[in-house]
Amino acid sequence: MTFWEKLEAVRRALAYMRFSAQCRQENSIEIQRDAIHVFAEKFNINIIDEYKDAGKSGLNAEGREGFQALLERVKKCDVDFVLCYDITRWGRFQNVDNAALYEAKCAEYGVRVVYVVHGDPSRNDGDVESFLDIQKALERKMAGQYSRDLSRKVFLGTVKVAQQGFRAGGPPPYGTVREEVSEQRESLGIMKPKQYKTYPNNRVRLTPDEEGNAFVVRLVFEHFVEDNLSEDQIAEKLNEQAIPSPGGGKWHATSIRHILQNEQYAGSVVYNKTSSKLKSKLIRNPREEWIIRPNSYTPVVKQEIFDKAQKIFSTRTPRMSREEMQERFRFALKKYGMLSHSLLTSVSNMPRRCDVINEFGSLPEAFQSLFPDILEKVRNEIRRVIVLNANDVFEYEDFLVINRLFTVKIVPVLPFPYGYGFQWYFRVDVRPSVDITLGVPLRDCQGSQILGYFPFLRVLTEESLICIADTSSFTIGLYGYSDLNFILDHIHWSNLTDKEPLK
Repeated sequence: MTFWEKLEAVRRALAYMRFSAQCRQENSIEIQRDAIHVFAEKFNINIIDEYKDAGKSGLNAEGREGFQALLERVKKCDVDFVLCYDITRWGRFQNVDNAALYEAKCAEYGVRVVYVVHGDPSRNDGDVESFLDIQKALERKMAGQYSRDLSRKVFLGTVKVAQQGFRAGGPPPYGTVREEVSEQRESLGIMKPKQYKTYPNNRVRLTPDEEGNAFVVRLVFEHFVEDNLSEDQIAEKLNEQAIPSPGGGKWHATSIRHILQNEQYAGSVVYNKTSSKLKSKLIRNPREEWIIRPNSYTPVVKQEIFDKAQKIFSTRTPRMSREEMQERFRFALKKYGMLSHSLLTSVSNMPRRCDVINEFGSLPEAFQSLFPDILEKVRNEIRRVIVLNANDVFEYEDFLVINRLFTVKIVPVLPFPYGYGFQWYFRVDVRPSVDITLGVPLRDCQGSQILGYFPFLRVLTEESLICIADTSSFTIGLYGYSDLNFILDHIHWSNLTDKEPLK
């Protein structure tokens, strides 16, 4: 074989390696790379680029920068293969079809995904290919099942640790630090943030951060139990003293309430309050599913002080339902012509500020909830314009998918009465599936006129809640449009584009 014939016979490939944070196998990437390069040399394949995800879960494709970059690189159509060690490194997708889907995406560009443990990538025998297809389907199923089994084992293990009176994981609550203890329960010192245990069989317990913010926690309980101050009043006092909140900013009633109701400050282990297994949505578990073990830690506050705080909460009026809150808002609007946080505290029978925030997100958003018919009417008008101009539009959850290329969530907003004027508050949707939040300010509470359009691009918008007022000339100039041409231009472009549609 001549040099030119040999050069022409060389096939090109990309390499992909991954290991998860759970296994903590720092050398796993190198082991996979060595196996892939040995395979490539054996079958005369030239690896032109490598992509890796170190410490990344394979449960989905999101969050894996290396995997996403690999898929983009495949679109250049200048390689023959993607070499991966085995199916588990490609991903432990819970839906087995997802693993095949990403293989199919590569195949659309003439690139074949080859798992080096399966051998020669050039085999074309029908029986062999059929066997490999069956084998891969089984391995995909087993990879997903492995993650489910591992998740259950890890959960049962952490439950046992919590039942024994130790910290099961996660950052310590405000005002506490983690302390590592040996198998003989002897202290091995305070752990730094994000520091791992020095030995797997060691355990972790909480202890008051006496050099840090333990005094703030005690101060909160003292103000609440002994001084009879409300959560809002306590937050105001701490802000006046320039004491940073747990997040580093200002204190609010909700953060005060979280501290006052956290049993860990009385020395209890509390585990399984929430769960989010295998990248699923975070859910709050009922209290009967919590793991609680009292007297496990050195308490930040005495048990009797914590119990007094809970007794105060138990004597309060039960939290209003969403419908009850809305009825109180309608009463205040009719009588005072406005809504404000000061109104919540000065007028009797109004909902607490923390309850309003928990239920609606903010007071302006609670105001919007009083006019659902008007907002839906405007939303339908804009949806109709988009449908008339786009080749393909379908509604998914609460946003529109346009030509399978980009997504838009329509958010009409009524003017919120503020002092002698009005403001418009827009909640920018930060979900990765929503590209543009289209804010639509309305002239009045009858929805008689659209004042303009604010297309907030998720990747370019830093704030999740944006306030627009007559004095917000900079914000209006930055985001504002007098018509829908901004969106329509994108729709017309997408009508003509030959780019790959969303899957």
